[in-house]
Amino acid sequence: MAGALEGVRILDLSWGIAGPLGVLLLAEQGADVVKVEPPGGDPFRCYSGAHVWNRSRRSVTVDLKSDAGREAFSRLAGSADVLVESFRPGVMERLGVGFDAMHGQHPRLVYTSVPAYPPGHRFAGRPGYDALVQASSGQQWEQPGWRLGPIFLHMPMPSMGTVFLVPTGILAALIAREETGRGQHVMTSLLQGAFLYTTQIWQYVEHAGAAYHDLMGKSYPPGVHQQFIFECANREFVHTSVMSGLTPKRSQDEILGLEDAPDAFAFMSMAPEEREVINRRRREAYRAHDREKLVAEFQANNHAIEPIITMEEALADPHPQLDANGMVATVDDPELGRTTQIGVPINLFGTPGAIRGPQPRVGEHNADIWGELGYGAGELAAITGKA
Repeated sequence: MAGALEGVRILDLSWGIAGPLGVLLLAEQGADVVKVEPPGGDPFRCYSGAHVWNRSRRSVTVDLKSDAGREAFSRLAGSADVLVESFRPGVMERLGVGFDAMHGQHPRLVYTSVPAYPPGHRFAGRPGYDALVQASSGQQWEQPGWRLGPIFLHMPMPSMGTVFLVPTGILAALIAREETGRGQHVMTSLLQGAFLYTTQIWQYVEHAGAAYHDLMGKSYPPGVHQQFIFECANREFVHTSVMSGLTPKRSQDEILGLEDAPDAFAFMSMAPEEREVINRRRREAYRAHDREKLVAEFQANNHAIEPIITMEEALADPHPQLDANGMVATVDDPELGRTTQIGVPINLFGTPGAIRGPQPRVGEHNADIWGELGYGAGELAAITGKA
């Protein structure tokens, strides 16, 4: 069965995580995605994650610094509905393939730009990638961690926010094109992706007591949630969410056999040394319990709790629902061999999505795609910059 986006062609010139992974969400709903790479290939191919970010598409190479390459690329753009690029503002213009030039030649083209910083930002002209945007957006400073001061975010939050903005903007522009008949310039950035996650009312807590600042501060352990990770018997762990909004039949301390323990809200307001005394008793009690039995007892008493397992356990022996939804897939990669990857994360039951193949080799589809546009084998060297 055809995917929902069959007939939509996307030229993907983006590098890094946000553009390729955002485009992947469209590729696996049926869009024909052509990864357009410079001579030698996308430098981000050296990252292991690229084998997933760039799957379900074809690859061509083109030398946009040559007249032959620009002419061929313009013809290719004429066959496309969407173009996605992640260069700094002004780079595509200097290459002669910026929005104005492309829109003038191909007015129905949806031109999507995903730089680190949007045009007009004071850092727009600087090289930028996820970690630098973490720093410049305030995210590293706000992240609680194992010591005072800024902390590097292991999750590439700016990129992962932008992943959702890219397909949202593209789809919105394609729908608008149905009404206007014209494409438009879609713009987002890693900075806007970082702010996408800043969904709470941000403020300084000016009048809170010392206990609050100690609990929420950038110290070890990092914040309140770390204190709800407990070790059970046999070095197995659980995360207990005692403030999940559920109404428990018995408290966690009653289940653990502890007496005179405070409720969750009273616990948060206690002095650090008082909390540590209670936490020590809880940790000892958890270690005396079998994890499977303890989880069952917590759930029977209306507590939110989950075993903490490794990613290997999650993927090697997935929950039946993950299999049913195709969330764990086997992909034969031309470089890595057989790999286990996350499947298509959106289910359209009328027009289901699908993985359309592994990351292609650099320029693997040069002959096919350039040939569709009328270029012969003798012209490929001038277009691709390969002597």
